[in-house]
Amino acid sequence: MSEAAGEGRQTVLVTGGTGFVGRSVVAALRDRHEVRVLARRADASTVDRVVVGDVTDAASLTTAFAGVDTIVHLVGIIEESRGRTFDAVIHQGTRSVVTAARAAGVERLIFVSAIGAQDDPRYPYHQAKYRAETVVRGSGLATAIVRPSVIFGKGDGFISVLAGVVRRFPITPVVGDGSARFHPIQVDDVAAAIARLVDDPALTDGSTYELGGGKIYTYAQMLDAIARQLNVRRPRVHVPIGLMKLVVAASAPLPKALRPPVTSEQLKMLTLDNTTANSATALLTGREPVALEDGIAYL
Repeated sequence: MSEAAGEGRQTVLVTGGTGFVGRSVVAALRDRHEVRVLARRADASTVDRVVVGDVTDAASLTTAFAGVDTIVHLVGIIEESRGRTFDAVIHQGTRSVVTAARAAGVERLIFVSAIGAQDDPRYPYHQAKYRAETVVRGSGLATAIVRPSVIFGKGDGFISVLAGVVRRFPITPVVGDGSARFHPIQVDDVAAAIARLVDDPALTDGSTYELGGGKIYTYAQMLDAIARQLNVRRPRVHVPIGLMKLVVAASAPLPKALRPPVTSEQLKMLTLDNTTANSATALLTGREPVALEDGIAYL
């Protein structure tokens, strides 16, 4: 560990630091640590030091990881495109991160996975997360795995999308029966939890921390909370998941603006509960997490 880290200040590299969650994590860390952001382009917009590298290209990580004490590994995708598959980016990308970290002498790795990670080929996103977790646990580094539920905040890719549907459509489509349960967590709570793991080396002891927000909602209840925030009332129609899958598949060749506001993988997730009975959010942040209905003024 560097001299700076020995005094409590570390050199922390954040993969995915220019993304939705990454920006909040970087903001939570930058006052206490030297923060580097891994980006695929040198012109990435950030006030922190940008190091160029791609988790799908192991050779590009060697220089990027030099002198780093702790890595926060956030890189992930929710939609496959142009060869960037879940397995390539999430699983094999994590393998590349671990290999380069060990070669560079990095001591700690915090990996952000997801509630629901499982070795089930029916859910390739969750399977890739599960396989990445396995790589992390076998890395020989001091590690922590973070499994958040659905993350919300300005710029998110799920709650904001639902809000767009509620706001613009004369009828709100409810995929499936609307009974799948979620534990949405505010992005600042996720960032605070990760910052605590960075600050306290004793917590990177191989543990897995599941993170939930202030309240559990069904999918239909999340739509209710969004509609109340937007002050709109819309009739609803339930759309069978099977039918919605056909629509998503048929619209794949169209420009993104003309496609349904949901990916095929997100449709699969709507059939699964996404909650935890053992949320570590309050333990790590020292405060009660924000509930969805109390944290969506940004909509």
